Amino acid sequence: MPAIATEQNRRMSWDEMVKEYPDRWVVIKDAEMDGPDIISGIIVTVKSDDDIMRFRIDNQKKGYKFYRTSEGDFYGIIDADINISVD
Repeated sequence: MPAIATEQNRRMSWDEMVKEYPDRWVVIKDAEMDGPDIISGIIVTVKSDDDIMRFRIDNQKKGYKFYRTSEGDFYGIIDADINISVD
């Protein structure tokens, strides 16, 4: 998959991210949130569906946030604690 050109370390609003990077995963830091909604963030990188999982695994301890700019058919990522018990 070819690299996606991005302006790294640039703060963008969520609307700007959606417009500039449709159907992509944006990886951001220093996110400004309004409850569960992202207002803006600093772009770390932008990834395709094919590339996001490897990037996420490799960078899981860096505190980045991962958002897809549009809904679509892609694998899911659940960011939650899972407690399983077997009786």
